[in-house]
Amino acid sequence: MSKEQRDTIYLNHAGTSWPKPPTVLQACNRFQQSGPTDWPQIFNKAFQTVADFYHIDRSRLLLTPSCTAAINLALTDHEWQAGDRILTSHFEHHALGRTLTKLNSLGVTTTKIQPGSDELIDLAHLETELKKSDVKLVAMTAACNVTGLLLPMVETIELAHQNNAMVLIDGAQVAGWWDLDLRELGVDMFTIAGHKGPQAPWGIGGLYVAPRTQMHCASAVCELPTASESNTETPSQFEMPGYCDAGSVNIAALAGMAAGCEFLSSSENATRLEKARDLTGRFTEQARQIENVTIFHDVPLDKKMPSVALGIDNMSSTDVAKQLRDAGIITSAGLQCSPDSHNALGTGKHGLTRFSFSSQNTIDEVTTVLSRVQKIATNA
Repeated sequence: MSKEQRDTIYLNHAGTSWPKPPTVLQACNRFQQSGPTDWPQIFNKAFQTVADFYHIDRSRLLLTPSCTAAINLALTDHEWQAGDRILTSHFEHHALGRTLTKLNSLGVTTTKIQPGSDELIDLAHLETELKKSDVKLVAMTAACNVTGLLLPMVETIELAHQNNAMVLIDGAQVAGWWDLDLRELGVDMFTIAGHKGPQAPWGIGGLYVAPRTQMHCASAVCELPTASESNTETPSQFEMPGYCDAGSVNIAALAGMAAGCEFLSSSENATRLEKARDLTGRFTEQARQIENVTIFHDVPLDKKMPSVALGIDNMSSTDVAKQLRDAGIITSAGLQCSPDSHNALGTGKHGLTRFSFSSQNTIDEVTTVLSRVQKIATNA
């Protein structure tokens, strides 16, 4: 363990995982020291490992430089028509929200589904909107980037499919946290952020496209003609984008993500979410008692990821995070790349401080952090 690891309490796992498992770092280093004759084998093995982790055929997984790039491809590689409708939530990451705004300029309309009492969306409102005409896609995050509140994914997908709409799930906050079978889930498109739950370094993400999902590739240059095709003609439509559309794969990061998948598949990590939620619960229970502290989306643990977003009266979240950082405690402050969430929560002025746990954190760390939050709140 490095000195920084000993001196740091890291509570920003919803932002990026740290420290990376040693096997992840070793896999990245091995690739960097390898030569071009080894690259195809490393790529193929790592690619297959990642696809197997999500129980999907690798032909349906597009490797991308990030989850943001995956979302962009998932939303834009369709033949959108003016009047098409997309349903979304009030709690989207900016990566999804900004692309929807761009589609609005093409005449595509976006409807935001109201939240439920303790859900990211109201399923009754969702069903009402789905029954209206021209809904082509439901595009939503699996969990709020700020508070960790979960989307009812299964119910959302079922309702959408009953009404002939596709579903895109931004899986940045949930991928890697449990054994996620994307085929069984039945989602049409699902995006992955490698550097979060999957334990990979930055620079790798993924887009899963179900076999039934037809997309429109903006360019045909990635496809090699078959013997029966003319060399001067290329097809105009493909069922999903290809590697040229996403850019060159960061194979070092891919090797790291494959090692992360193997690390997460070990028996010792089978209960990682439960362990992280237990720490989240201990933190939440005591933080509720601190004067001047408000917890947002304070719901039962099984309805959220292991994150706690809180505000301290009359204090900017950046000031709170700075005081915590000065004490060796790393959190996330501000808008967490999700201004829509803060608009919905009414916290746009000061933002929130997000404490996001992993199974590697400890009860002693929770106690230390609570003591520091108590001190900050008392002096606010």
